[in-house]
Amino acid sequence: MTTNRFRNIIFGLIILILLIILPYILSEVQLNMAIEIAFFGLFAVSYNLLLGYGGLLSFGHAAYFGTGAYFTVFACKFVAGMPLFLAILIGGLGGGIMAVMVGFFCVRLSGTYFALLTLAFNQLIYSIALKWRILTGGDDGIGFDKPDIHLPLIGKLDMFSTPNVYYVTLIVVLISLALLWFFLRTPYGNTISCVKDNEERAEFIGYNVFRSKLTLFTMAGFFAGIAGSLFVIFAEFVSLDAIGLPMSTEILFMTFIGGIGSFLGPVLGAGVFIYFTEWVSDITEHWEFFLGLLFVILILYANKGLISLIPTKLKGFWGKKATAGGQT
Repeated sequence: MTTNRFRNIIFGLIILILLIILPYILSEVQLNMAIEIAFFGLFAVSYNLLLGYGGLLSFGHAAYFGTGAYFTVFACKFVAGMPLFLAILIGGLGGGIMAVMVGFFCVRLSGTYFALLTLAFNQLIYSIALKWRILTGGDDGIGFDKPDIHLPLIGKLDMFSTPNVYYVTLIVVLISLALLWFFLRTPYGNTISCVKDNEERAEFIGYNVFRSKLTLFTMAGFFAGIAGSLFVIFAEFVSLDAIGLPMSTEILFMTFIGGIGSFLGPVLGAGVFIYFTEWVSDITEHWEFFLGLLFVILILYANKGLISLIPTKLKGFWGKKATAGGQT
């Protein structure tokens, strides 16, 4: 085992222990913020899967986040005795199915055409949710009572308890990040890297470019749907805000702030974005101005995101570059 790998393992264990004890050292307000950072961090990582690893700039990623949130609410409201973890999985599948349908048309294009088409589909899905009031509640939104979790040895887990919501969110997010991490280091991950670098070369040596991009698009939609499920479990309410263009813009900000092309950089970006907006909005109602100012400063002085400001020896797995197959 190399020194760097050993250091990364120790650093990872310290982070894991810290995450486990957070409910005992934070106030409820701070713990709620930690829950938001967790599921928005997963949402940002799923977006970075497209932008950082696939080179696909999407303006419609909120469509899968919102779809996952709505599907989770539908599963809990319309199916009696629906297990919560199954409802989360259904939300992810909802996001993935939506991504397959949208991606079938979008991934045939690239550049500006791809970005604008994802925006158009996002607005289409938004319009459907707005008009289908009997199902989605339209602009009034829809709420639900999240079910408790029943564990074999522990028994009933009250999901109205903030620490319990935190632990459920943490477990789902960590499992999702682990699956993404290992997926990007499989031989199929090399295909994604090759397609991003040069589509014509990848097609010439036998890769199916369309299938590779569609698979990546679908996975990004699936994990965005998982993030949306965690969001609605936290909020117990979903409205059109979860599926609108501002949400797509915010997730782009989070990813850029943390660092496009690093695996966990977007998680850092989500944390900074949420904390910064909460802090500034308490001071002034013009918090959007200061957020834009932060964005401009980052473009000028740290255009690779905050992750680029961390010394190389301290980055560990935070600074892994957007290359698959285990390369850095």
